[in-house]
Amino acid sequence: MSPRRAIPLKESQKNGLPMWAIAIGLGVLVVIAAAVLFVLQTPSAPAPASSNVLTSGKTKGNADAPIAFIEFGDFK
Repeated sequence: MSPRRAIPLKESQKNGLPMWAIAIGLGVLVVIAAAVLFVLQTPSAPAPASSNVLTSGKTKGNADAPIAFIEFGDFK
């Protein structure tokens, strides 16, 4: 028997790729997939709101009038 065959091969060497290479490859794929999903789900910057308020001309009411917000809620 030749000296090369005296030492048996490990399981990871028999199948081709070592197990650590497969684990690293899967880890990289998971990180890339998470990054792609994060980028796709992040909302883009909102468009500037167009204002329908007239800046000149005839208007109705006081321009400096206070604004009141009233919130209704049902706490059951």
